Amino acid sequence: MGPVKPNHSGRWLWAAVVAAGLGLIVTSVTGRSEILQDLLAWASLGLAVIAIVLFTNEQSQREEDRLQGEGRLKLLQEDLERQRQNVDALGEGMDVAILVCDERATISYANRAAKEMFRTQDPAGRSLLAITLNYDLEQLALLAGRDRTEQNAELTFAYPTDRVGLAKAWSVESLPGRVFVTVVEITDLRRLERVRTDFVSNVSHELRTPLTLIRAMAETLLDDKGKDKELFERYLGKVIEEVDRLSGITSDLLTLSSAESNPVRKAPCDVVEVFSNVVNQFQSKAAEKELELTFEGPEHLVIEANTAQMTQVAINLVDNAINYTQAGSVKVSVSASEDEAMVTVADTGIGIPSDHHQRVFERFYRVDRGRSRTLGGTGLGLSIVKNIVESHGGEITVESALNRGSTFTVKLPLGASISEG
Repeated sequence: MGPVKPNHSGRWLWAAVVAAGLGLIVTSVTGRSEILQDLLAWASLGLAVIAIVLFTNEQSQREEDRLQGEGRLKLLQEDLERQRQNVDALGEGMDVAILVCDERATISYANRAAKEMFRTQDPAGRSLLAITLNYDLEQLALLAGRDRTEQNAELTFAYPTDRVGLAKAWSVESLPGRVFVTVVEITDLRRLERVRTDFVSNVSHELRTPLTLIRAMAETLLDDKGKDKELFERYLGKVIEEVDRLSGITSDLLTLSSAESNPVRKAPCDVVEVFSNVVNQFQSKAAEKELELTFEGPEHLVIEANTAQMTQVAINLVDNAINYTQAGSVKVSVSASEDEAMVTVADTGIGIPSDHHQRVFERFYRVDRGRSRTLGGTGLGLSIVKNIVESHGGEITVESALNRGSTFTVKLPLGASISEG
């Protein structure tokens, strides 16, 4: 607070009274000494002037005080507006859905994240239930407003898409009649937890089966004590096969883990050379099944990629195509457009039903578990391919029909380095 300013209102009032009194005296002494009359007249005039000056000064001081008060009020209003804008900017910039309601769960404010989460433009004035279509969230807000307590819950939302969120509702004593609600989406977190649980379960299953077989055959051989040579040779061969299968699963798990955790180290990579070399490596395996394995593409197609990982992609796709093709052919082709390289691996094998197309890229997922086990797959090959391709900024798709073969298509960005021949 500033210093207290003197009040001059009494001074000019008394000066005016005195001046008026002197005027009366001047009137009353009419006819007396002219000198005395002049003195009294001048005194009355002087007091009147003083009264006028004091009155004018007081009015000026009041105007100055009024202007200063208006200035301070304007500064306070501007500061309040800046604070309001800061709070709004903070709320709009957060990725957490924030809603402010009254005690009846009627919305008065919703930030950007809340509008996007519940697909609404102007929720103000509408009920929390009408915007979110979630009865449990509305009850959470009503309970927080009624009991003045903090409420927390993990809720499932069905609108506009299936999601999971951590909801919190609370009220503040200094702001009666208001309830604050926040929703943090954890859909991806819960999905990853399910993936992890499924992965551990699948790994346990995949490892338990060969280990059980190995133990059973080892016990049989131990009981037989080498008496049956034919049994010994057959079971020993099976043990070796199961050990190789365990080794394959372990190797694929390490490859998948490396692809997921390590950053991609790119360098000029000739995808034509990579895939043509892999095709040559698998010619003998294709010949054993009397399959025609062919490759076509330009002389060179160089992109920015990790050559070792691209080789892994080629091996998994070509080996998979040969394993699931009993007759006919496997054709590998490489081509390029203006901004991407495209590799296709087409076979005339058993095909994949349409309802399995998206799931074939999941870890350990098999369309036919019995047939996959017979063919020796680990269930991780396509998952490894998908992870490597996406880590390079590309995508992989499949077109297939049951008993009509499959075509896997890999698209990769060309990057900064490209040459065709």
